[in-house]
Amino acid sequence: EGYVLTHKFDQMSKERPLLEVISVFNDLCLLIKEKRSKEALTAMVKDLIEVFGTDFSVLAQLLPNIEAISPQLDQANCQKDNGNQMNLRSVCFTLQRFMRVVSSSSHPVMLFLDDLQWCDKAALTVIQGILCDVTGSSCLFFVGSYRSNEVQSDHALFSLIDSLRFSDVPTTKLSLEGLNPTDLNAMVSDAMCMFPRICEPLSDIVFQKTKGNPFFVLEFLRSLVDGGLLEYSVRKRRWVWDEDCISSMDITGNVLCLLSSKMSGLFENTQLALKVAACFGIKIKESVIRYLSACPEYSNIRSWLDDVISEGFMIKVGNSDFKFVHDKVQEAAYSLIPDDEKKNYHYKLGMLLYSITKGNDVDDIIFPIADQINHGIDDLSKQNPGLWLDLAILNEMAGSKAVDCSDYVTAHSYFSLSLKLLPTDYWKSHYVQSLRLCFLLAKSAYACGYVEKAQTILQEILGECCCLEDKLPAYSLLVTILNAREEGVHAYTTCEEVLSQLGETIPKLLEPKETANVILSTSKLIQNTTDTDLLEMKEMDENLSIYLKFYSVMATVAFFAKPKMFPFLVCRMVELTMKHGICKYSVMGFVMYAAVLCGKSSTSKDIKFASYIGKAAITCLKKRFQAAVQVPKVYFSYYGYVAFHTEPLQLCAQMLRQGFDAGMSIGESGTAFFNSIHHIKTALIAGENLPTLLDRADYYLDLADQYKNELTKTYLCIFRETISTLIDKGETTSSKNNPKYTITENSIKPANSSEAKQFHRAFQAFWLGHSERCHHFIGRMLEMNSVAGTSRLSDVVITFLHGLNCFQMLKKQNTSKLRLIPQDAINALKTFNSNSQWNFRNKVHLLEAELFSFRGKHEEAKASYAAAISSAQCSRFIHEQGLACELAGFHYKKMGDHEGARGLFSQARQCYSEWGSQTKMDSIARELETL
Repeated sequence: EGYVLTHKFDQMSKERPLLEVISVFNDLCLLIKEKRSKEALTAMVKDLIEVFGTDFSVLAQLLPNIEAISPQLDQANCQKDNGNQMNLRSVCFTLQRFMRVVSSSSHPVMLFLDDLQWCDKAALTVIQGILCDVTGSSCLFFVGSYRSNEVQSDHALFSLIDSLRFSDVPTTKLSLEGLNPTDLNAMVSDAMCMFPRICEPLSDIVFQKTKGNPFFVLEFLRSLVDGGLLEYSVRKRRWVWDEDCISSMDITGNVLCLLSSKMSGLFENTQLALKVAACFGIKIKESVIRYLSACPEYSNIRSWLDDVISEGFMIKVGNSDFKFVHDKVQEAAYSLIPDDEKKNYHYKLGMLLYSITKGNDVDDIIFPIADQINHGIDDLSKQNPGLWLDLAILNEMAGSKAVDCSDYVTAHSYFSLSLKLLPTDYWKSHYVQSLRLCFLLAKSAYACGYVEKAQTILQEILGECCCLEDKLPAYSLLVTILNAREEGVHAYTTCEEVLSQLGETIPKLLEPKETANVILSTSKLIQNTTDTDLLEMKEMDENLSIYLKFYSVMATVAFFAKPKMFPFLVCRMVELTMKHGICKYSVMGFVMYAAVLCGKSSTSKDIKFASYIGKAAITCLKKRFQAAVQVPKVYFSYYGYVAFHTEPLQLCAQMLRQGFDAGMSIGESGTAFFNSIHHIKTALIAGENLPTLLDRADYYLDLADQYKNELTKTYLCIFRETISTLIDKGETTSSKNNPKYTITENSIKPANSSEAKQFHRAFQAFWLGHSERCHHFIGRMLEMNSVAGTSRLSDVVITFLHGLNCFQMLKKQNTSKLRLIPQDAINALKTFNSNSQWNFRNKVHLLEAELFSFRGKHEEAKASYAAAISSAQCSRFIHEQGLACELAGFHYKKMGDHEGARGLFSQARQCYSEWGSQTKMDSIARELETL
């Protein structure tokens, strides 16, 4: 059983089609509630919570009806994060994830959107995003209709069609022409229960007048009946007509002429109801009717609308709303108003509603009121400057309502008009309102992708504000935009300038000794802090929390661009929190401090404390702040740089993927893509199934290509090459034929990309058995030694691989320098193992096994290999379980135990099969052939 969603756009609501599309998916929630069983709903709720996790509030903000599916969802969203600012892309991404959960082959969704000629680019972009979901995991059948004679060649509709074809989405285009004479005659014959040959003369005339348009045909036949030119003869027992009179009828070939003529003959009040209803589009809502009824002029509008229904022009939708039976009927009703009076008619309706509802809660009809007034505002409001301010406030209210519905395109339109309605000297005459309105306009412009306009407005705010306090929100949004545009240094200097004006002293550079003292001082400050302390800590004053917002941006930039300043900025965030109370930005400070501590200290005590404080901060974020906007950055910092010390790598990979999803859902694509890079890296190191990982990497690459994020593409292409090599040496998984998966000369080359290449070359060489190449690339990587102030998972992996690879090198050149490397690796891995046996125990056992084997200690080696295999299996590192079996097989072969070697090689081949590495399976097969 599936779901059918339908919606019809119309000319009167063309300012907010995105809002209407979102509303359709919001209605889907109620449809699901109605159609699915209790058990199915429970399973769906579980999937939704699992998919959206900490950013469920984003989904609830976009689709409020999601809470109707289950009370459990209402509880999951009991504290909505109103700080979420979505943009068009994040709306697309959130709806993609939603549709993947709620639609399936057994429960498909059919979406029919009628009259797409009135739809705009933003709404069509959302439809395109859902249909072109690169995962292909949603099950949506889309039907769209439009009038080809009412769209220009540059309409966004044609871009949608081209995009669907380019993305290989199966599409079918149908052109519906008028009925041909034969089919029209058959229809008339059926309608009048007469033989086709008898009614053919009438059908020919009808065809000449209507060109076979079905709706026009029916209306024309009805008009003939109403005019007495077509009537049923009781005497002849059949329909009869006057061919000469019908032929001589002067109609324009447009059904509107017929309908308008018929409407003109109705009672005056019925015509009035038609005019009023037509001004609101294809449907007039009950709330509008209710308010109009309160006015003496329209007190009987309900009964007038009932008369319209009896005439066949409208129908009732549910128990309250009234809808035109066809959009051409609505157009005909609208044509009853002379063209030169239309603007004034809209304006008077809007002002009437405005006067009736003024002072009341008009949340349910704010859009109709604003739209009616705005239709005529250019011509009619100039005579009354005193009214401008009221209308500016009205449009601001409408814009804010659109923001609440995540429709920033509509909001931008309302805010822009609101600003135009203010006097030219609005900063002087209406300072507070101007400040508020300009900031709202800048936010909506940024969310719509009008970045240059947003920055221009923010610069205007900064130039006009009379005090720093009023400038802070504008500065905050400005640095967010700069950071998103990868202008990190500009964002850093802007934050530095603002914080200096706020009285903060930020050094230009810190010496290593000064940095160590700052870290030590901060450690003493928070050494006894618990997760309970963070949850119960007093709330920081809102005016002070802005300090941490700017420090947070500075620290994020410094992590990559100014690593020597990173510890100071993070420690200052922690210091301000401990002194003045906690806010949502404090969480980021604690997590980044944990990353600093992991990078600057290798002691087990410090690592455990760093992990504890980082995890406590995340708990605080979830339980206290519900701040989805912080999730991407927090997850990237903690699960990318801290958690691998103490938490299972599989969990780290899973949470980094959630960080990506959360970032995309709130429009933080930059941070989201950082999460994606770390997700692929961590999952690869954790031994995730390689074909699955390749699909995920391609998914990220597709999105990075759409977002034109060259930095992410550079890193992911490197990862993809490694994964492809491990699967089958690129024989069937190569990226050569897809330019999206290839690094070009024009691609951005980030500072650490060269080091990343060395890591992956070493990684590939190790698994391919090229020991000398592996040794060479590890050496190159160690020479770079460009660790940016934090201990990284890749460094630990290189230590492990370096130690194992040296045993192969020692077979070729037994030098004292090489002999030291394995023991150093064992010592380093033992330190990591003291914090997480899950992640590192098997690695220590395998290094020790190889060392025992190298020294000829067979029994000790045998026991260590068994321990390495067992611990890798327990930790679900299938690739390292296979590696331990493979190396143990070589040891048994060296000792002459071919039977034992064969068994171990067979186990290794099975592990590599589960890993998805045909490359390693082929290598093991060759070894088995030698036994």
